[in-house]
Amino acid sequence: MKRIAIIGAGGYAREVAWLLEDISAATNPEAGYATVGFLVSDTSRIGPHDSPILGDFSWLESNHVDALAMGIGTPAARLTLSENLRERFPHIAWPALIHPSVKWQQRTMQVGEGVILCAGSIATVNVRFEPFCMINLSCTIGHEAVIGRGCVLNPTVNISGGVELGSGVLVGTGAQIMQYVKVGNGARIGSGAVVNKDVNADTTVVGIPAKELIKKSPIEAVAATAA
Repeated sequence: MKRIAIIGAGGYAREVAWLLEDISAATNPEAGYATVGFLVSDTSRIGPHDSPILGDFSWLESNHVDALAMGIGTPAARLTLSENLRERFPHIAWPALIHPSVKWQQRTMQVGEGVILCAGSIATVNVRFEPFCMINLSCTIGHEAVIGRGCVLNPTVNISGGVELGSGVLVGTGAQIMQYVKVGNGARIGSGAVVNKDVNADTTVVGIPAKELIKKSPIEAVAATAA
């Protein structure tokens, strides 16, 4: 079995450990994974809900693993840490981790390194998963969709055919993105939103239909309260 360490120690990191167990149970022992533990960037920031850790990333300098898995569900962190760790430890692989229950047409799929596809999800045909994107539980992804580098789709998201997500996009639980919509880098889609038109980079959209969330200035917030 391949020795693998998980980056992160929170709840999602524990879900990745479970994913690895399911992958290993469904394959032959030589192709499976033995999870050695959790690693974090800063051991002083471990919280009460985090798992016991092996240490910080320097642990990898004196201990052998065959692979790493990203157990952090924040797009910006996935992008930054994956880049830093790949540069620091270029000899360690980042395998794509695909739950045995995922339905996908393997011969037309493009899957980058570090991609995670969680249980119950479905991808149809000609879908491209850029490196380090994460598809959480029970999502659906239609034909010719592109899921950009480091994107995170939270549970039960529905992506229609031809949708293009830029890098670092966060899609909230239960959101739906209609066919051929393009979402810019770093955008955030609110939970339950229905997106029927393009979304600019680094913006947040919410609601049905989804509209850009405009934060009020302190003066506007006080005026709205007083009204």
